Amino acid sequence: MISRIKTAIQDKLYENCITEYQRELRCQTDPYLVWIKENEGADDSSTEESYPSLGVVYMEQCVGNFSLEEIGKEYIVFVSGNGKISVNAFREIMKYFDSHQAVDVVYADEDIWMLPEEGADDMEGLVLSREADDELVHRTYPWTKPMWSPDTLFSFFYFGNIFAVRKNALASIQWLGNEDYRKNIYDFALKATESGKRVGHIEKVLFHAFEQGKNREEIEARLMHKTDYIGVGPSYDFIRKAAMDRRGVQGRMFLDSMTGITYPVYDAPGNPCVSIIIPSKDNSAVLKQCIESIYAHTAYKNFEIIVVDNGSTAQTRIRTENFRESYAFTYIYKPMEFNFSAMCNLGVERAKGEFILLLNDDMEVIEDSWLTRMLGQAALKHVGAVGAKLLYPQSTLIQHVGVTNTISGPGHKLKKMDDTISYYYGRNRFIYDMIGVTGACLLMRKSYYVAMGGLYKELRVAYNDVDLCFRLCMKGLYNVQRNDVVLYHHESLSRGDDMQDKEKLKRLMSEKDVLYRRHRKFYQQDPFIGTLMNSGEPEYRCRWLEGYEFAGMSGYDEGLQEGKPLPNERKMNQAIMVVVEECRKEKYTQKSYYVIKGWAYVPGADNARYKFKILFQNTLGDVWEMPVQRRYRKDVAAILPNEKNVEMTGFCSWIFDGVLPAGTYELWMTAKDSCSRQRLYRKMEKRLVVD
Repeated sequence: MISRIKTAIQDKLYENCITEYQRELRCQTDPYLVWIKENEGADDSSTEESYPSLGVVYMEQCVGNFSLEEIGKEYIVFVSGNGKISVNAFREIMKYFDSHQAVDVVYADEDIWMLPEEGADDMEGLVLSREADDELVHRTYPWTKPMWSPDTLFSFFYFGNIFAVRKNALASIQWLGNEDYRKNIYDFALKATESGKRVGHIEKVLFHAFEQGKNREEIEARLMHKTDYIGVGPSYDFIRKAAMDRRGVQGRMFLDSMTGITYPVYDAPGNPCVSIIIPSKDNSAVLKQCIESIYAHTAYKNFEIIVVDNGSTAQTRIRTENFRESYAFTYIYKPMEFNFSAMCNLGVERAKGEFILLLNDDMEVIEDSWLTRMLGQAALKHVGAVGAKLLYPQSTLIQHVGVTNTISGPGHKLKKMDDTISYYYGRNRFIYDMIGVTGACLLMRKSYYVAMGGLYKELRVAYNDVDLCFRLCMKGLYNVQRNDVVLYHHESLSRGDDMQDKEKLKRLMSEKDVLYRRHRKFYQQDPFIGTLMNSGEPEYRCRWLEGYEFAGMSGYDEGLQEGKPLPNERKMNQAIMVVVEECRKEKYTQKSYYVIKGWAYVPGADNARYKFKILFQNTLGDVWEMPVQRRYRKDVAAILPNEKNVEMTGFCSWIFDGVLPAGTYELWMTAKDSCSRQRLYRKMEKRLVVD
């Protein structure tokens, strides 16, 4: 009888272990679900009634004679009827308004609440992330919105499905009164963010939009390429044109018949001269192609070209001088070590134009309105640098659609992806405010360039354009990516690909260090994309976050506690395999920590049964223990096909500086069988030295 009870208990424990393991495994195959689990705290069950000064208006109700005056509340939250407000939304919105008294409009991030299609299998096999209203639902596809971006809003209504306002600050705004609520909402958003109104962004998911589909992949693929948002298309152009008139800006809207998207083309007052600065050396054929394409495909005629040569051969110099007889340009020949920053600065010193355009010699202009569109954008007072979409030559493959400051450093999202398809809320379609644009084709006011001190000469080759854009951001200016302006970029023809040369790669890493020493605020941070989606990959997908990177930077030492002395080593069952990949001290912003990463498993056993801990033993025999943070390791599972439940073999543990006493520690991995009293040990090959 006792034996049967014991067996039943063990079976139940094993069942619980498998359920927990499978749930954690499924979560870790989707970084967003990991983020939900570790970043969203306990539910706040407060409702609209908990905040008497706050009212909710469904956007779909904003038709005809709707007026803010009808809402007897101090704060108004606009939400879509096709979704669900987050349980924490009201609290977060009120907290934000209380702590940001100058802000009148605020919007928040959102995600998708997946619902099965009629007759579907209720999405069996996908991760269930939360339970609400007695229904199991699925969360996916987060929309992490940028910081306040006026040019992005002029492209489309990127506030999405939730935003809130202070009623008194905006009560005088006249509503459009259209029968289409989408036009009323878009018109209101443009008016509400004019005349110096402050706009804020809550970097938290406060809304879940409903989407039906057969499975997660089908829904995400559909949303990834969607461009049908409020504000997109010619039916909204009368709203944008009215906004131009209110703002005293001259311009018109142009339709791209291929995409159905319209773009503003602003007039540059006074027909200003643009000085095109082209650094070049020993690339006469490429330079010739670049200059010929400018003259062949530029409708805006008030420009000058300045070529800066840092020491071409005599033969190349003669070719360049002869080429000037066909196409007018200024030729500055000054032998010196290659320094893109110094060459551009030299060209700007000779520039006569009010605006300057930095242009690589391996660029090829392919359509006539490129300079008109870029110049008009740069002429807006709030704009810093303006960039263009760059494609690989004679292809639709993307080379550049703006600079994103990823966790791996400044990079090009969507690189080598097909531009015939839209990606992640039109990142290669709409005009976007971004943290930076590439110096391969960068236009800005000369006065701004001079005020910034030009390009930083210590960044000779790389990141000088990013450094300039960072400085413009710090001055409150916006760098704008014009995805309706397209040029070909014959990338790396001039000086080769930095990533394929060890010496160039070393120099690249060194210049990246210089960049972040100058701009510590932007280290691994990009306010125009947000932390969650800021991966180093070209795709827009959730990044993997280690625990020490999570918000608050606290609570991760709580698992460390004093442990029992280790048993006699000869009596230990050391049936654990451990590989330590990292054991070192790191620094996150101003706080240091010790990180231990690798993978471990129990051969021949079901690894779902075991709970792993790391043991730290000093020279006196004192022991501290800490549970490991298990991580999904697809690569390890691939090399251990005959082992059971080894997908979660990865571990990552960290301890902030000052928690463990100084000294040298032996590291042990221990595994406790959750279904029995068995405990296993293994000493790691590496030791941890604590300062």
